[in-house]
Amino acid sequence: MWLSAMVYVNDVSTKNLAPRESAIPPAQIDENHAVYTVRQLIRDAVQKGVSDIHIEPQQHALQIRQRLDGLLCLTHSLPLTLAPRLISRIKIMAELDIAERRLPQDGRINLAEVSGLADLRVSTVPTLWGEKAVLRILNNPHTRLAAEALGMTPIQKQQFHTALHRPNGLILVTGPTGSGKTLTLYSGLQQLNDEQRNISTVEDPIEIQLEGINQISVNDKIGLNFSNVLRALVRQDPDVIMVGEIRDIETATAAVRAAQTGHLVLSTLHSSCAGTALTRLQHLGIKLYDLTSTVSLILAQRLARRLCDHCKRPSSSKVTSPATFEANPNGCSKCNRGHQGRIGIFELLSMDDPIMQALHSTENNRNRLKSCHQLPVSGLRTDALTKVAAGVISLEEADRISPR
Repeated sequence: MWLSAMVYVNDVSTKNLAPRESAIPPAQIDENHAVYTVRQLIRDAVQKGVSDIHIEPQQHALQIRQRLDGLLCLTHSLPLTLAPRLISRIKIMAELDIAERRLPQDGRINLAEVSGLADLRVSTVPTLWGEKAVLRILNNPHTRLAAEALGMTPIQKQQFHTALHRPNGLILVTGPTGSGKTLTLYSGLQQLNDEQRNISTVEDPIEIQLEGINQISVNDKIGLNFSNVLRALVRQDPDVIMVGEIRDIETATAAVRAAQTGHLVLSTLHSSCAGTALTRLQHLGIKLYDLTSTVSLILAQRLARRLCDHCKRPSSSKVTSPATFEANPNGCSKCNRGHQGRIGIFELLSMDDPIMQALHSTENNRNRLKSCHQLPVSGLRTDALTKVAAGVISLEEADRISPR
């Protein structure tokens, strides 16, 4: 079976990513072939656990790249003449305007028949050589929400579990884009999800659909933003509220007030580590006494590529002690160039009595942060090196996600 302008096999392994030659002249490729091409690209990405598909017109070719385990890799190079057909097909599936090629557009695709339920967010932008499309796979059926799959240590899981089962408080997950923050929050919601709790979320967009939870997608065009929805949810008799991201003073204030009035609130925040999340909230305008009375846990995280258990090898470096492992660059049939999936690297800051006393006893932000870091908190670097010693990730990967 051929696939549009490339020869394709349904069960392509992650190792065989080289572009393949076209068996059919581009002039003979009609709309039906474009439909099949797009569907197969999505099917292949979902089966491999890819997070993003990039369809990029270049000067001489249309390149297809996939983000697997956090890194982009080129999978196919197609004739540039295919670009308008593929982009148009994607726009039709996402209910976008196929005649508008000068402005960026955003949409969504739901394909229940592709390896289970696949939900994709679509973004198109005009570039020098034509429109580029990025498809983010939001609701991948291969996504695991169990707490055991996140990679937390037993102590970290216990801290997370304790904070989740408090009747009220604010749990914050911090880290850069693509660090797995939302997945951690969904894992927490999954633990709490039962018929005795009213759980509601406000997200942009809804990345994973959870049965039994009331999920709301924001729409800034009509004024349906985080702060407005959050204020409305407080009047909906909630037990647990999840806010996709705290971006401004209005959302931060609403989240803190909800936590103060007896609700459990989970959210994400952009900060480099757990300690600086406190300063970030203060910069947004939240008072220190409100933070110490509402924040129950701050969790900072990154995602590191797991070494493949089938082909990892002892490290050739002489400076590592004890002996560690490194990725096999050639990989094997079960992995992607020596790596197989990703694991979380965590730093947890529990707002217990010693930390609260340190916050109250210091006079400025710098001293407060210094006091927080002097307390016994497991840092990102420490957690990464622990996983290096256990042979789960390589030292090179630890250096990449948590520099010295």
